[in-house]
Amino acid sequence: MSSLAKTLVWRFGFALKETGLALETLGCKLQGNYSFKEKLSRHSTLTQVQYKEPSLGKNTFIAPSALVAGDVIIGDKASVWYNAVVRGDHRPVTIGENSNIQDNVFVGSTSEFSPETFIGRNVSIGHGAVLKGCTIGDNVLVGMNAVISEKVTVQPNSVVAAGAYLPEEAVVQTGEVWAGSPARKLRDLRPKEIQYLSTLPERYVESSAEHSAMMELLSLKQKEFIK
Repeated sequence: MSSLAKTLVWRFGFALKETGLALETLGCKLQGNYSFKEKLSRHSTLTQVQYKEPSLGKNTFIAPSALVAGDVIIGDKASVWYNAVVRGDHRPVTIGENSNIQDNVFVGSTSEFSPETFIGRNVSIGHGAVLKGCTIGDNVLVGMNAVISEKVTVQPNSVVAAGAYLPEEAVVQTGEVWAGSPARKLRDLRPKEIQYLSTLPERYVESSAEHSAMMELLSLKQKEFIK
């Protein structure tokens, strides 16, 4: 194909794409509020990988722009929030009941030789955190943008501070707060803080129920509008 022909094909393709975007924008304006779900995301939130599909418990919430792929088990009332990615393509991932994977979090493994990723019950994984092939016990708070490497163990009732980096094979003992890069023990948790860890996920359980109800309502309104 000559350079002129390539240029013409490219310009024609560009024109088609721009026309499609313009039509989509016009369609969304005509639909008004009913176009919310379409504009937010068109991709599939649950994806099969290597013949393995995610398994969801009761009353789970997967945000429309999140991705849960492959061998992933998510417990009852757990939630995966906007733009979060949970990948069980290389190794299995388990997320316990009432746990929340907040916005922009990545959970998964880097290869088939990595350990499984296990997240216990009542765990809060803060925005932008990265967890790879690690074990997180019950009632744990992982702060925003923390990075937890493979073979790390975070025992129950503990905290990984925001921005902390836990290198491979680090062990956070029960009742400890770790911070820094590389992270080290900062102090012990106070009794009131440990109690707070067990109640924090309930906020996300309530919030996820609200988001689910709103999306279901928008879906029903859209169906009524089409009729």
